[in-house]
Amino acid sequence: MPIFKSRLLHPRKRPQLQCRPRSRGTAQARCKLDTSTRLIAPAHTLSVPVLEGVKDRFEFSLGCEAAVPLARALIRRGLLCEKHLEHATSPVGAVEAALAEIVTENFRGAQDEFDITASISDRLEDYRKPENILFFSWSNSPDPQYIPLRPVFERLENSPHRDQLMASLYRWLYGSASKVFDAFGFDEAKNVYTWRKEWYAEARENGEDVDVEGDVEASDPAKVISYIRDSERLALKDAHAIDAIHSIADEKLRSAFANARQMYAATRRIKLPSMSEECRRILDDAAYYMDSYPVPALGISHWRDDPIVAWFDEFCQEQFESGSTCRAPIILCFRPEDTAFFLQIVAALPGLVRTVAGLSEWTRFSLELENASNYGNR
Repeated sequence: MPIFKSRLLHPRKRPQLQCRPRSRGTAQARCKLDTSTRLIAPAHTLSVPVLEGVKDRFEFSLGCEAAVPLARALIRRGLLCEKHLEHATSPVGAVEAALAEIVTENFRGAQDEFDITASISDRLEDYRKPENILFFSWSNSPDPQYIPLRPVFERLENSPHRDQLMASLYRWLYGSASKVFDAFGFDEAKNVYTWRKEWYAEARENGEDVDVEGDVEASDPAKVISYIRDSERLALKDAHAIDAIHSIADEKLRSAFANARQMYAATRRIKLPSMSEECRRILDDAAYYMDSYPVPALGISHWRDDPIVAWFDEFCQEQFESGSTCRAPIILCFRPEDTAFFLQIVAALPGLVRTVAGLSEWTRFSLELENASNYGNR
């Protein structure tokens, strides 16, 4: 997936343009979060046909001819048949019905907590040239979800493998999320912290009255709990992970850990196709009309008052306040006649959907544990 230039900072990259820090008066507010639905301002609305789980949107503004090669490719693979043609009034409708069935089957009735939209269109934002090009977009709601790991951590209090299990869980959830959308964890917090500290230091050198220690140092990622900070070193591998999971006494928690591990293993098999140089140039050109990075769909940290959440809130709030429409985390460009490319997307679609379903289940499970913990919002 190409990296687009933007006037907003992506949490995994160093800034390209200066961004003025907010005043000291907001420093404390962004170090605490209420429930995950109030992480940033209310989400933008998006009107598209709703399926059970992931939504599909097909926009062919120049007619339906571009969908004909896609329909034929699906027919040859046995993925589009008579039942998909019964109520279709065009090749677009037939393709939509076939892909909707793939989505529904792999979501298995689960509730989509990330409001994922999968779309195929012959345009991207206001970009309409050249003709005979299609875009596959996979996007999430601008209202992020959040998984706090502290309730899980405390339920493993008597486990001799607690830190290793928690480090593994963090990596499984973060790695899976990063495969299907932008996730926000320790690395992102560390990157945002670094550039924010640099801008505050520069502002102080220029004579501005800023409090680097109060606004930045209070959310130093070095203060993040060790099982997240050192997760790469602590995470369990293969048979050791299986043995440690089996040692978990709580059956429901044991099952949740096993599902997280299986989900992570499955995401490593998801293979989206690589664009041709021509299509990559077209997408780079289209990026001119996309002036914002994706909003992370999921934040993962130990608890709601740790530095990861502070910078997660900072980054998401800044994107919302910019007034920009955030782009999709996955965008692929291809020619309609390149059916091999399209079929690779179709082959990857079940894995993408199952990963979203698994992360949705973990989002609900973590909320259930949090509500049962009686911690409250500190």
